[in-house]
Order: sequence, then C-alpha cells, then structure tokens
Amino acid sequence: MALETQQEMQIKFARRDRALFLVLVNLAFTGLLIGHLFTTSGDYRFELDQVGFEAASFLSVFVMFIAATLIKVSLAERRAVLIGLFALQTGNLLDAATGIFFNAAPVWWWIGDGLTFTGEVILALVVFQFVRLTNDLTNRDPLTGLFNRSYHMRELATLLKANHHNKEPVAVIAIDIDHFKHVNDVHGHAFGDLALQVLASAVNTFSDEVKIISRTGGEEFEVVVDQLDEPAVLALADRIRLVISNVDLGENRHLTASLGIALSHVGEALVSLRQRADAAAYKAKNTGRNRVCAAD
Repeated sequence: MALETQQEMQIKFARRDRALFLVLVNLAFTGLLIGHLFTTSGDYRFELDQVGFEAASFLSVFVMFIAATLIKVSLAERRAVLIGLFALQTGNLLDAATGIFFNAAPVWWWIGDGLTFTGEVILALVVFQFVRLTNDLTNRDPLTGLFNRSYHMRELATLLKANHHNKEPVAVIAIDIDHFKHVNDVHGHAFGDLALQVLASAVNTFSDEVKIISRTGGEEFEVVVDQLDEPAVLALADRIRLVISNVDLGENRHLTASLGIALSHVGEALVSLRQRADAAAYKAKNTGRNRVCAAD
C-alpha cells in the first residue's frame, strides 16, 4: 500500500471575514434565543448567585469560540471544535436564561443540559484525536512518514525483550542506499529528498509482513521482522532490494541499495544486533552493492 502523506503541526490564522461571519451568526442566534425566551416567559429576575456560574461559563466559551474562528490548527478538526464550543455555549446560555426567565418552559432547561453535555463530548473527542495525532507525529520521520529512530529503538528493544523470553529470534534488515551522496551532489538535495520519499513508500509496501519499518539515518532504513528463519529473512530482504531497484525516479533514473541482515542471538543486546546488521550492509557495499549479505 502507498505511504500516507505525513502530517505536520501547523497553526495559522483563518480569514478574518469568515471568522467575523461565524461570530455574527453566533451572536444573531444567541439574540434570537434570548428574545424568544423573553417574549414567551414574560417575567424575569436576575439573581447573581443563581445564574452567575452559567453566565460566566457562557462568556468564557464564547471567547473561546471567537479564538477558534480566528485560529486553525492542522491536527484538530476545526469544524468539530466550533460545533462543540457552540453547543456548550448555547447550553450554558439556556441554563442561565432559565434561571432569569423563571416562567420559561422546563424543556429549555433540559435542552440546555443536553447541549452542554453534547458540547463537552465533542470537545473531549477532539482533544483525544489531537493527542493521538500529536503522539503519532512525534514517532514519525517528517520527510518520509516512516517511523523515526527514537520510536524504532524503543519498539525494537520491546520486541527483543519479548522474543528473548520466548527464545525466538528477531531479525534486523539494514538498508543503505547506494551512492546517495552522489545523487545529492549531481541532482540536488530536493531530488534526493524526493528519492527518499519514493523509496520509503516502496519499502512500506512490505508493512503487512514485518513489525517495524523506520528511517534511522540520512539514507539508512531498518526493517524489523520476527518468526522467520535466516533463509526466509534473506528472501524477504532480496525482495525489498528488488523493489527498490525497480523504482523509477523519472528520466529512467534508478537507485539501488545494499542490505544486511542479522538474527538475534539468545540474550543479545539491541546495540549488538544493529551493529551486526550494519556490518552486513557495509559488506554488501564493499562486495559490489545492490545485494544482500548476512551477518556473521
């Protein structure tokens, strides 16, 4: 499957005319609602201790609504934020209004509580989604969208610990793009970045067969797999090598990669396993490139 475009955390201002329009619609609806309650209830009284909290909540949420119309955060669903704030604001308004217009129908109080609860749920879901996306963003390489080095190290350490307990090996496939410095020097860093993105997408087509795919360095990637013996890991690595070499970068330009594999020994440390995989990849480079070598 194709690699999804990596999201970025962005905060920018919205168009002022649209923000003003939303605020005016909000105020118009609020005014109509208060006018309706005033005309249908007849009598009113204002006791601060009865309506002060709801009135203050209404004003604070209204200010947040104005801020949400002016600011757009890429990882948050702005429409949901505005709907949630509007529902919460209207709920607080109705709760306050039913304390002022004491002859208003009781249904308005129930509607107010219902809108307040709905707004709180919507905003809670937005916060949950924002935290989830932010957490995912910290684990991803911003250029390729693959997992980054820090996430890779944590997950590999966890997998090694679990598999060592069960006496099952973990395999690391180190991937080093051949002559990548030459590519940057000849075609420029922009083309080099594009090449890394395309190659990452190609390697990611194996995501259903492996545990982790990460970019661990400039032109270096690592694939982690378990429950395979050495011949199966070698076969998988060679398939990855072929996919990389067949990627067309335009104008009949192709890149190749040297791959090294290492299967963990019982009780082997993470650093040792990765060093052996890297050494195997360098062996592949030194013996002709565009090939797969196994660690000693």
